[in-house]
Amino acid sequence: MKTAFVAATALAIAALALPASAAREARLVDQTGHAFSLAQLHGTPLVVTFVSAHCKDVCPLVNAQLATAVAGARAKDLHVRFVTITLDPERDSVADMKRLATMFSADPHRWLVAGGAIPDVHAIMSAFRVTATRGEDGYADVHSTMVYLVDKRGVVRDTMLASNDLSTQVVDRIARDWRVLAR
Repeated sequence: MKTAFVAATALAIAALALPASAAREARLVDQTGHAFSLAQLHGTPLVVTFVSAHCKDVCPLVNAQLATAVAGARAKDLHVRFVTITLDPERDSVADMKRLATMFSADPHRWLVAGGAIPDVHAIMSAFRVTATRGEDGYADVHSTMVYLVDKRGVVRDTMLASNDLSTQVVDRIARDWRVLAR
């Protein structure tokens, strides 16, 4: 039992580490066609998620919850940026991610929905320890579903599992941890 606790604690600490420099410099393309890196977003706290545009399981639910969280953060005047990145860059084109952004009315001033070159996306996925396994249909059907709170310096401060009240949890955690996220 103690060994399991120590291993879980080590994993939690590793998950909160600053993403590798390769991931900070990797280029993504948002729904407006604008290229950016995670390093360019420093200065504003982030809520980072990974989804597949072709997922028919949990991803649409996560996106709907995030749309509600974006509205909730705006209503509470929390200056945070949401970033959703494909976890299936082999299948999700930038155009697919743009359609996803349109479907959920993602305002690029508040919520970036991005894809990019396969090596760049995989570098970011690796830094956040996102896993994805291809199903028989070729899509990344089985994948981790986490939400990451990143402070304005680019340090991951918290992780959350997707749930049916994700939007409330995200906004509450941002408000609760605002001093840490924004300093």
